[in-house]
Amino acid sequence: MSEASSTFEAYESDSHMADSRNFYSLVDGSLVRDGLKFKVINPATQGTVGAAIVPGAKVLQQAIHAADRAFVTWRTEQWTVRSGLLRALADVLRKNVEELARLLTQEQGKPLQQARNETISCAEFLEHCSGLELRPIVLNNKPEAYAEQFFVPYGIVAGIVPWNFPLEAAVSKIGPAIITGNSIIIKPAPTTPLATLRFGELIKDVVPAGLIQIIADDGSFGPQLVSHPSIAKVSFTGSTASGKAVMTSAAQGLKRLSLELGGNDPAIVFDDVDLKSVAQAIFNAAFLNTGQVCTAIKRVYVHAAIADRFCECLAALARNAVVGDGLEDNVTVGPLQNKAQFDKVLQYLDEAEKVGRIVVGGKAPALAGYFINPTIVTDISDEASLVKDEQFGPILPVLTFTDVDDVVRRANATPYGLTASVWSADRDRAARIARRLDFGTIWVNKHLEFNLDYPFSPCKESGFGTEGGIEGLKEYAQPRLLS
Repeated sequence: MSEASSTFEAYESDSHMADSRNFYSLVDGSLVRDGLKFKVINPATQGTVGAAIVPGAKVLQQAIHAADRAFVTWRTEQWTVRSGLLRALADVLRKNVEELARLLTQEQGKPLQQARNETISCAEFLEHCSGLELRPIVLNNKPEAYAEQFFVPYGIVAGIVPWNFPLEAAVSKIGPAIITGNSIIIKPAPTTPLATLRFGELIKDVVPAGLIQIIADDGSFGPQLVSHPSIAKVSFTGSTASGKAVMTSAAQGLKRLSLELGGNDPAIVFDDVDLKSVAQAIFNAAFLNTGQVCTAIKRVYVHAAIADRFCECLAALARNAVVGDGLEDNVTVGPLQNKAQFDKVLQYLDEAEKVGRIVVGGKAPALAGYFINPTIVTDISDEASLVKDEQFGPILPVLTFTDVDDVVRRANATPYGLTASVWSADRDRAARIARRLDFGTIWVNKHLEFNLDYPFSPCKESGFGTEGGIEGLKEYAQPRLLS
C-alpha cells in the first residue's frame, strides 16, 4: 500500500483528523511535500475538508523542465503505448470511484451520486480517447505530386480547471493531450483541488515522470503558468472574464488556445409538448449540480398558451427537491460551491423579488452551508440581470412568447454562445428554429446530452476551439503539410 493510500485511510477512519489530511502536487514523478497549507472548505458545512500544500514558485520551473523532458520521449512513443497509458489511467479511476467521489462531494458540494457519475465518466472518456488516433490525411496520391497533412504534438500543455466539475475538466484535457503526444500540467481551481490532487497521487507510479503533473494553487499560479514561454498550448475552462485574461496573457507568446467559457443557455418550449415530461427534462438540465453547469439551461421561453401550467410543473419539482449535504442519502440539490458564488446568487434572488414573481423557492434553508432552495421566477423582463447574466445557481427565470421570430431574437440577444435547446412535438419545426439560434450546440427535445464522438464548439464570448472526437484531438496537435 502506498503512503498516500494509508494516509487517506487514517483520515477516513478518524473524523478528528480531517484538518490534518494534506494533499500534494505531483511534479516530475514525485509528491511535493513542502509549501504553504491552503485549507479547502466543505460548502455544505463550512468546515475544512483537508489542505492542499501549495508549492513555492521554483516548483513551476521544475515542472516545466520535467514536462519538456517527458515530451521529448513521449512524442516518439508508439500510439499503442499512449493508448495503453490512457486505459491504465481509466483503470485507476474505476478502482477508486468511491474515494474520489466522496472527495468531490466534500469539496464541491454535489450529491454523491453525481460525484460518482463524474468519476465514472472520466474513466469512460479516457477509454474513448484511447481508441482515437490522428492519422495522416492523403490529399494527393499521385507519385509525382504526393501531398499529405500530418499532425505533430505542440509540446507542453497547460490545463486550467474550474471548480464546478474539477476532476472531469482535468481529465477532459489530459486525454487528448496525452494521446496526441504532448505532456501536460494541470492547475486545479483553488477551492476544489483535492480530488484532482488525489488522482495525481494515485497515478504517480503509473505515469512517466513529468508527463502528467498536477500542481496545487492558491490563486496566484495561473498567470505564471499561462505566461511561461515554454507553454505551447493552453486549454482553459472557466468564466468568460477569466478566459479573456488568459487570452491576453497567452497572446504574448501567440500560444495555441482552447477556451470553454460561460453560457446563458436558452430553452424554447412550444405549446404542443407533453408538459410533465418536458418540465422534468428542463428542470434536470437547469438544476444539475445546483445550476453550476456552463451548459445548463439558464432561461426558459415558454409559449404563453401553456406558460402557467408549465410553471406549476416546474414549481412542483422544485418543492420536491431534497436540499442538503451531498453525502446524505436522497439529497438532489447540494450547496453553492463557494461563498462568492453564494452571495452572487443571493443578489439575483433580491432582484427577482423586486422585478419578477417568485413562484417557489427564493430563500436559503436553515443549514450551515451555502444553500439556496431551487427557485422558479416568472413575470420578469429580458432586461433583468437574472435573465441577461449567467446566474450559475439554482434559480431559473421563465419567460413567455407567442411569436417565433421574436423568441429567436430574444434567445440570441446574448454575448454568450454555448448551448440552447428547442422543445416541440413537431421535430421538423424545432429543427428549423434550432438552425436559427446562435449557439455552438443546439439540441432538439433534449439538453445536456453529449456524445464523445461529436464536436462541441462554443461560439461568441463562450469561447472557441473544439472538444470531442477527432476534431477535439486536433486542438492538441499542429497540422503540417508534406507535399
